[in-house]
Amino acid sequence: MEGKTRDRLLRRLCIEFGEQRLKELANFMSQYIANRLQVKDNDRALVLGERPNWTALAYLSADGQEAINAIKSELQRLTASADASERIKWAALVENYADLLSEKGFEPLLLQWAQNTLEAQPIQDDEETVIAKAMGIELQPFDYDVAVINPDTQDDESEDELKSFEFETVTVDNRGQVINKQQNQAFYFIEYLGEKAGEPAELGIEMVAIPGGTFEMGSPKNEPKHLKSESPQHTVSIQPFFMGKYPVTQAQWRFVAQLPQVNREINSKPSNFKGDDLPVEKVNWYEAVEFCDRLSKFTGRTYSLPTEAEWEYACRAGTTTPFYFGQTITGELSNYRASETYANESKGKYRQETTPVGQFPPNTFGLYDIHGNVWEWCLDDWHKNYEGAPTDGSPWFDDKNDNLSRKQGAAAVLRGGSWLNIPQSCRSAYRLNCSSRDNYYSSLGFRVVCVVGRTS
Repeated sequence: MEGKTRDRLLRRLCIEFGEQRLKELANFMSQYIANRLQVKDNDRALVLGERPNWTALAYLSADGQEAINAIKSELQRLTASADASERIKWAALVENYADLLSEKGFEPLLLQWAQNTLEAQPIQDDEETVIAKAMGIELQPFDYDVAVINPDTQDDESEDELKSFEFETVTVDNRGQVINKQQNQAFYFIEYLGEKAGEPAELGIEMVAIPGGTFEMGSPKNEPKHLKSESPQHTVSIQPFFMGKYPVTQAQWRFVAQLPQVNREINSKPSNFKGDDLPVEKVNWYEAVEFCDRLSKFTGRTYSLPTEAEWEYACRAGTTTPFYFGQTITGELSNYRASETYANESKGKYRQETTPVGQFPPNTFGLYDIHGNVWEWCLDDWHKNYEGAPTDGSPWFDDKNDNLSRKQGAAAVLRGGSWLNIPQSCRSAYRLNCSSRDNYYSSLGFRVVCVVGRTS
């Protein structure tokens, strides 16, 4: 992103949403860079590719000292390294954040660290305290994009950099009337699906960065159409991960279906409704897992179905209402059986088929079509309620068989509702018991996740 554009967006962020939003972005991105620095080498490759293009976010304040220390430690290591390309990555931290953030009480300390790294100069332990004391502030991490200049290759198109995108979200009341619109920004990378993994291609899967956090999973007893399977509400902590911006499309499915088989054969054209940008459907759980296995083998990253907790956390995107856009749902916000109502909204059109992905307003994380269109398979076994559920976002399995392609017995879970379903089935908390993982219907699809720190 050009410096002037970035500066304008940051100023607009502060004006329209306040400095708290800036701090929230800082906290998210400090977690993000901390994960990049502290994971094992193979996990780092999972997130960044073999030649990582780092998005290092580094502004100062009190909450992120641990991440600051991690970043600083990495820079100290790079200072002693003979690998010039690694030093250049850090030295390329853009300076046009500085004016705005100085006004807001932030200061880009890591610019000095980056310069030291470029010049192979040591980073002194007390540098941050000296600078911070002079400014009268405490320390906290924040955000910088790193431009990658690799001495060995200058093929800019092969970069695997996180990009940002803007979008508008809406909030409705129980009559389905829009009461608020808000501009948001999220980050993503593109998993290219072409002749060679990692090389730019016309087809790709956009993977959105989902910040880590804590949320209340399930629904309260006073939520309209609440079910016992959504109880008890419980607190779950989620590590940062990446999730598909849309459900997997038929074009994406066809590409992966022609890749070498891992565990089972899959039909390249299973869908009832035909269209490249329509979500793939009539896919059972095992076939969705095979898709993830083939994609993982092709890209070198680990792809998976989301756990139930990851799915609901990503769907809610910080909301506690029945739907991510508020108290009810309408046919202008999602594709479902809109001839039925949930609250006091007007009846809408029942489309009776899937719709191209991305037609309806996303949630605050930048995810589309997560209410309606197609049901989405989750990784977990079905359980009748949340008694004994994990609280760390991990998959809830009754057995310990790591070979998912041979998983037997327990029913699976579907989330999100579909074009076929009534509104209550599209709620953020609603869980559908799919009695067999072999089931496939024209309402069943999925989206993928790429995970940083999920526990087994």
